[in-house]
Amino acid sequence: MYLNGMGLRGIERVTDIHHTTIMNWVREAGLKLPDVPDLEEEPSITDLDEFLTFVGSKRHKIWLWTAVNHWRPGIIAWTIGDHSSFTFQLLWVVVKCWQSFWYVTDGYAVYPQLIDGSQHVVSKT
Repeated sequence: MYLNGMGLRGIERVTDIHHTTIMNWVREAGLKLPDVPDLEEEPSITDLDEFLTFVGSKRHKIWLWTAVNHWRPGIIAWTIGDHSSFTFQLLWVVVKCWQSFWYVTDGYAVYPQLIDGSQHVVSKT
């Protein structure tokens, strides 16, 4: 539910599990993730996206930037920070090494600053 964009308190309402317990589970799962995907995991098409979440209160906003193999489930690279190009650059350092044929984004203005236009596809689907 969290990876599909549902907030921690929303998950708490659905599951009757306290949101701090869910947050600890998410943190533990994140620590077990490898820093980079295996060579056979490197995607030919990479979906890039960012979404807003909160820590503690709505005043403490953070953005989770993710890279997903278009043909397989699961996040294969991510970074957390603000909504700036600096934060995306941290993810892009890893993602550009894959040399995917296309990078699919939602059209946020940060992406064209780093992604070559011939490889950049803007699409919500």
